[in-house]
Amino acid sequence: MNKTSGRGAGLLCVGGLLALLAACNPSSEHISQEASSAEMAPMTAEMPDARGAPSAMEDAIHDETADMHDTHSEDHSEEHSDAEAEHHDHAGGEAHVHGTAELAVTQEDNFITINVDAPLANFGLSEATKKKDTDFEQYAEGLTELMGDARCDLVERSAAIRRNGDHAALTLSIVWDCRRPSRLDGLMFTGFDLYPGFEKVSSVFLGADKQTSATLTPASPFLPLSQ
Repeated sequence: MNKTSGRGAGLLCVGGLLALLAACNPSSEHISQEASSAEMAPMTAEMPDARGAPSAMEDAIHDETADMHDTHSEDHSEEHSDAEAEHHDHAGGEAHVHGTAELAVTQEDNFITINVDAPLANFGLSEATKKKDTDFEQYAEGLTELMGDARCDLVERSAAIRRNGDHAALTLSIVWDCRRPSRLDGLMFTGFDLYPGFEKVSSVFLGADKQTSATLTPASPFLPLSQ
């Protein structure tokens, strides 16, 4: 055999040996793939789930929205309280309801004093009027009538207007001198007939040995004063 033939035979032997090793070791490629998968597995496990807990930004947005809602509720409550306080201030701390009035009748010896307090609107007057107190004395005439044979003479009539903001109320006073006060039966509030603006009058009588109270209406305008 010459050298060329021997070198070719050697190459054939080496090629056959490599082929035999490849055939006998088919798992080499599989092992490489498993190794690659093993290297990627920890990375996959460490990646967070995007659908999990809300992000810090979402929490911040939620907290800010809640704070804005609380602030709006507080502002609304303050506005409501301010509106109530303003109405209270306008009314001067007293009830100011159109259609209502207060009547007080007192007896001291032979003198009967009648006080009526009501909004100007009850008399059909504007609460923005600029008239003086003396201009309102005429509204005391015919507002009440004493019932019974007490033989009373008129002593005086007076008026006083109170203004507070947009509201105005009128207090009328009538004083009678009765020669026989024991024969006084009661008082009729005739203002219901004169001024339709009157709807309800809270009344009270304070005597030497008797006190009575009643709510007068157009259907029931009488306040009893007798025993």
